[in-house]
This record gives sequence, structure tokens and C-alpha cells, in this order.
Amino acid sequence: MSKINMRSVRRDLQVMSLGLGAIQREINILEGRSTKDKSIKKRLERLYVAKQQLIENPKESKELMEKFK
Repeated sequence: MSKINMRSVRRDLQVMSLGLGAIQREINILEGRSTKDKSIKKRLERLYVAKQQLIENPKESKELMEKFK
């Protein structure tokens, strides 16, 4: 993985570790922006996937977060 990809994975895992509320807040903030460039669209995409994984697979998500700590 490149440094950019690893950085975004670490950032996503940090948000996942804060829970669904933090993910939803960040989604709301990013969705509220009037302009969305490519990086924001990709970030939103990753946040939606992280949210879905926390809802559908909470146990596996917890294990993944512990691996990256």
C-alpha cells in the first residue's frame, strides 16, 4: 500500500474506533459542503462502507481495529 492509501486507512480506522456517531457526524459535515472534490467523494464512500461494516459485522470490525493499533 502506498503512503497515501495507508494514511486514509488509518484515518478511517480512527473514525471507526470512535463509533457510529462519529462516522455519522463526519458524513453530515462532508455532505453539507457545497462543493465536493474527488477526495471528499472518496472519503464519503469509505465512511459509508465503514458505517455499513460496523452495523453488519461489529465483531469483525473490532478485530480489524485492534490489529491496526
